[in-house]
Amino acid sequence: MKSVGKVSILFFLILALSCKSTSSPEVTAQQIKELEEIMDNKSFEFRAQWARPLVTSSLNSVGNAGLLPQGSNINNIDLTGNANYFRMYGDSVAAYFPYYGEKQLGGGGYPPNENSIKFEGIPEKVNIEKNQKGYNIKFYIKYKIETYQVNAQLFPSKKGNININSTHRFPITYQGTITTKTSL
Repeated sequence: MKSVGKVSILFFLILALSCKSTSSPEVTAQQIKELEEIMDNKSFEFRAQWARPLVTSSLNSVGNAGLLPQGSNINNIDLTGNANYFRMYGDSVAAYFPYYGEKQLGGGGYPPNENSIKFEGIPEKVNIEKNQKGYNIKFYIKYKIETYQVNAQLFPSKKGNININSTHRFPITYQGTITTKTSL
C-alpha cells in the first residue's frame, strides 16, 4: 500500500510540474527604452513578414487552386520577397502592402492593376497609447477612393501587428518587425 501512495504522490507531482504555465519571453529594459524612443520621435518603419486576411469562400478557392506562395495557407501568407512597408515620420504616414482578400466595390472604382493597400499623408483621429505590452496606434486616412482605419500594435521586441480595415475591402492583418526610420 505504501508503494501505491508514493506512486500517487509522484504522479501528482509530475502532473503539477507539467501544468506549469508557459511565460512570455522576457522583455529587457533596453528594449522598452528603444521602443519609447521610437515612439517619442514618431519615426519608424514596419516591414510585414506575414499577411493574415479574413478568410472567405473566395479566398478559400484561391488557396485550393494552389495560387498562394510556398509555405502559405489561406489565413497566413508568407510575404518574403514582397515589397511592403508602413512608415511613420512625425505627423505623416505612408504604407504599401500586398492585399489578399475580397474587395467590396464593383465596377471601375479602382485604377487598373492597383490591388495593393497604399496610402500616404497626414492621418486623422490619431491616438497613440502606451500599455503594458507596448504601444497601440490608431488612426484613419483617406487615400483616393478609400478610407482606411489602421490599428497598429508595437512591442518592445521590435515586432508588431497592423490591422487595416477599409471602406472597400475586407480587413487584413500584417505581422512583422519595426526599425527606426529617419524620413518617409
